[in-house]
Amino acid sequence: MQIRRIPVGGEPIELCQGGDCVAIADTGTSLLGVPKQAAQHVHWLLARNVDGDPQELDCRHSPGPEIVFDMGDFNLTLTPEDYSRPAGLRVITNATNETQFICRAQLLPVDEGPALGDKAWILGEPVLRKYYSAYDWGRSRIGFAPAIQPTNEEIAAGMFSHRVVGAPPPEAPTPTVVYI
Repeated sequence: MQIRRIPVGGEPIELCQGGDCVAIADTGTSLLGVPKQAAQHVHWLLARNVDGDPQELDCRHSPGPEIVFDMGDFNLTLTPEDYSRPAGLRVITNATNETQFICRAQLLPVDEGPALGDKAWILGEPVLRKYYSAYDWGRSRIGFAPAIQPTNEEIAAGMFSHRVVGAPPPEAPTPTVVYI
């Protein structure tokens, strides 16, 4: 699928400014795939410092920029809840004893080579969990619509007959600590 442009937090990704990036909807990829040449820049755009050095925090619930895939006739939008690693990163500088708590994205650098080109993005689980996708093989097209997820209250009340598998644990994850 052709991508017209991709702004992250309102800042366009230069690699895709010409409208020649492509998206691959892949149910077998658990992360958002980013072209290798743009991966570091996108990581920087999505990383965010959290004030107050919390002991526990689920970064999926910490404010951050949106990633918008402009597909021409519609947008696919991801928020921190969709792309963030649950556990933050606590960085402690030994020389100054300064601590930073950083929330980061879960991205997969993609190096597709000549088959798909060097501007291929993989719309893996973060997109396909948020958007229902319908594949029309005969017409070579894919349709997207927002997926409706049951709330925790609806699940607890037994209002749905399906089970949520792989749901995150109710407690906040423990951050990784790095000393520099």
